[in-house]
Amino acid sequence: MSAQLPLQLSHSIRYSSLDFLEHAGVSEVVATVLAIAAHKRKFSLIYLQGEKLSGKTHTGVYIVGRVQELARNARLLRGSDLGEWFVDELPTNPFRAGELCVIDDADIFLENAQSRGQAGLFVDIVERLAHANGTLVLLGTITPDKIATSSQAQSRIGAGMHLVLGNPVEADLNQLLHMITKQRGLKLTEGKRSYILRRVPRVIPALVECIERLEEGNDFTEASTSFHLLSEALTLERV
Repeated sequence: MSAQLPLQLSHSIRYSSLDFLEHAGVSEVVATVLAIAAHKRKFSLIYLQGEKLSGKTHTGVYIVGRVQELARNARLLRGSDLGEWFVDELPTNPFRAGELCVIDDADIFLENAQSRGQAGLFVDIVERLAHANGTLVLLGTITPDKIATSSQAQSRIGAGMHLVLGNPVEADLNQLLHMITKQRGLKLTEGKRSYILRRVPRVIPALVECIERLEEGNDFTEASTSFHLLSEALTLERV
């Protein structure tokens, strides 16, 4: 079993399958992917789309963790590392029967690979995983048909399933905001979370952007009276 978690990313965020909230916008997606991955006798490709800061990476980490809990082989790879991984690691650690592989920022990788004439690398990965009757999950921001890649790569993506991450519901928001700040080593009181939720659009990208701006010491990209008021009212504590 491949032990790939937790995943260390930028901003000192350490994602783990243990601190993921399976909110209403992702629960059906997660259930679908896990059900597909449970069938070892057939290769499946799933393109999982979500806007920037929507939680795609953490969802991928969570799915890999859930599969590993079942003593199944699973790994999560960064698209930016895929070329190096393919040359240095895949030959000595090939896909095993029924393995799940999640590729983060797959759309960016595919477009960069196409411009460098390396789109065949993706096709090779698909063929190897198909031979192992595994499951390939691609995480991306744009719709799969808009990815500027080769016809061979596009045909394989188009033959797969396309899923989209949804938004949380009202009942998820408080706990979700708590977990977003916790992932960054920060602490917000219940009252401060309520203050944010009354003044920021109730979607994950907006919540993440708010916390990131506050975390940066109010050095906001754009001047905003609302964010100025938030920064005056809130104090972030390191935990």
